[in-house]
Amino acid sequence: MRYISIILFISLSIILSNPLFGQDDTLGLVGLGISIDPTKGTELVYINSSWENLQSAPITNTSSIVFYVPLNVTNRIRFEPSIGLFSTSSSTTTTSIPQGSSGYPQTISNDASVTTIGIRGTYISSLPSSLILYFGPRLEFGFVSSTQGDVYTVNYPVVNTRIDNKTITKETDMTFGGVIGVEYFPIRKFSIGGEISLNYVTFGNPDITNEYNPPPSAPIYTTERDQHTLYTGALFFLRWYVL
Repeated sequence: MRYISIILFISLSIILSNPLFGQDDTLGLVGLGISIDPTKGTELVYINSSWENLQSAPITNTSSIVFYVPLNVTNRIRFEPSIGLFSTSSSTTTTSIPQGSSGYPQTISNDASVTTIGIRGTYISSLPSSLILYFGPRLEFGFVSSTQGDVYTVNYPVVNTRIDNKTITKETDMTFGGVIGVEYFPIRKFSIGGEISLNYVTFGNPDITNEYNPPPSAPIYTTERDQHTLYTGALFFLRWYVL
């Protein structure tokens, strides 16, 4: 549905655009921009690990708003670095102690963060006045970090033995793709627009560090993962050219 919406938006912009400004009047050298994706996909993952296995659960709203710095080196060539941030944290403590059981109280904590850093290089082509078309490649790195903690007490080997387990996971993912989009300038130096893209994501192998106190008697298993994703995307854009 979002792809249909953005295609309609681009089509209406072309049809209804007024001959207000030419490309030389609207484009600046340096700007600020944001992309908006309220239906963000699942390109990046939250890592959940244990002694025996490694699982991936998607973060469905990572960086739904990404910040850009459009740099127009000429009227035809643009470089556009970007950055997006996401962080989440949760902690659950169980204090009730069922009769005849052990392992309480227990605190389970989960922290995760994702930082995306990217760059795109696009060629700019003139359309009717107030409109420009751009297309080109993009490259993005996703730095994923998560920490899981589990603290509880048991009555073995001695009474009230404190167990403190922590798993730290770091991962770097890469996205390669191509974009094509349209910008419409309702006023000088400010544009609204939209773009569609085709993207290929290769997920890095997680670097997992286990911290157990006391150390476990069972061996700690390691897992290697080979995962990739191919998907289409669509974004709405706002850009303001300050220079």
